[in-house]
Amino acid sequence: MSTEEAGPVGPVTSRLVELCVQTRDRLRTPELRDRLDALVTRLSEPRIRVAVGGRMNAGKSTLANALLQERLAATGATETTRLVTWFTHGHQARLRVHRRDGTERVLPLAATGGVGASLDTTDDVAHLTVETPNDALSRYTLIDTPGMDSLSKLDPDSLAALADADAVVYLMPHPGERDVEAIEAVRSWTGDLRLGAANMIGVLSRIDTLSGEDDPWPTARRVADRYAGELRAVLSDVVPVAGLLAETARGPDFGEADARALRALGGAERAAVLRKLRTVQRFRGWEDAPLGADERERLLELLGLHGIRVGLALLDDGRRSAAALLDGLAEHSGLAAVLERIETVFVAGADRLRASAGIAALEHLGWDVPDEVDRRALLALQSDLDRLRLEPALRQVDLAAALVDLEAGRMRLGDEDVARLRDLATGTDDARRLGLPAGAGREEVAAAAAAQIPQWRRLEARPSRVLQRHVRTARELCEHILFASPAGETPTPPSWQARTPSR
Repeated sequence: MSTEEAGPVGPVTSRLVELCVQTRDRLRTPELRDRLDALVTRLSEPRIRVAVGGRMNAGKSTLANALLQERLAATGATETTRLVTWFTHGHQARLRVHRRDGTERVLPLAATGGVGASLDTTDDVAHLTVETPNDALSRYTLIDTPGMDSLSKLDPDSLAALADADAVVYLMPHPGERDVEAIEAVRSWTGDLRLGAANMIGVLSRIDTLSGEDDPWPTARRVADRYAGELRAVLSDVVPVAGLLAETARGPDFGEADARALRALGGAERAAVLRKLRTVQRFRGWEDAPLGADERERLLELLGLHGIRVGLALLDDGRRSAAALLDGLAEHSGLAAVLERIETVFVAGADRLRASAGIAALEHLGWDVPDEVDRRALLALQSDLDRLRLEPALRQVDLAAALVDLEAGRMRLGDEDVARLRDLATGTDDARRLGLPAGAGREEVAAAAAAQIPQWRRLEARPSRVLQRHVRTARELCEHILFASPAGETPTPPSWQARTPSR
């Protein structure tokens, strides 16, 4: 039976935990035993780790608050935005302050204001952990990281947190060459190919700043599509989001008083209102406005100029209550696409992502040890890991390297073969790995796998060693999927699959 990814502690991760426990019991060096104990604890966590990364002022904490449905992450230029903050599910709301000397202290989490209201920043703090009974954290642990503003000053705490994550949401307000370089730096820090298209998604985080148009979405979609293509080797997708709208729509702050203020604004002459909404300065300096200065400032804080325009359009559609406006703001924020990808790419693929992160950690264990008993135990573990890597889910980690080599021009494939390779590298189950709909039956899956095997085998005859290595991995993955078909079946490739591969 093939390995399907049902959760962080799925079949592949469970097998890796067994190998670690067996090896730990054979080791004699206390330090090695402790490191394996720590890894077993990490692999056994009930929730996958998802980190939010990006350069400074990318809107990371704003998106984190939207995902949390609560203003817990500190935003703006504050002391706490320069600290890695872990958000985990717990029965009690509290803040753990982890000092660099290894000690920690526990504080109650402020009723309002999130992390910043609770923390005394005089400590030499390594990172923070926020424990909260937040249902949004029932599926994954969220890691909010400080910004990486320049390649010469990549924040080591942020890089360490990203390296410790199973998956990454990378924010880009204005994508550019520096983001490409920063992504590559993050991947290099984490072991080069452990982070890639299989476990990184990009978010175009501030779509309202991409153009001067009242409706930023057409431009945002074009930019996101372009960068999704240019970064397809390292990001599974690039999704546009209006971050502030998402934070407000999912949070607790927008209430009926804010809806009344928006309705008052909507009752004024629309052309005059839209002129004042051209710039923040005009809106703030509006002398005969139907709203007081404090109310205008609050709407700017909650919605921004773009969000206010969206709110006015929602009023025109008959959405006048706070609840109806919040639903509409959520729809216009684009956050649903991020949530969908976190579920389908990260949570659904948690077993694969967790196991690949664990194997990467083991690669840094230190195999050349003086103790002969320890050396034999670690060599046996290495052999077991080599066998574990043959699992279809983990073969995708190897295929992530193929996407990178393809993007860098180190190998060439036809369009159809590229599409097949991307499906194999990023699909979250056997059907999607083979380009089939998610609900495809076992017989159809086996037939599609059988059709691809000879196509990949033909490509292995090409002289490029890079290409040979990657297409062999693709063939072996298809063979594993085929062999998982019910005993006795001899699948016949469907006609649409039985075609000559692109050259």
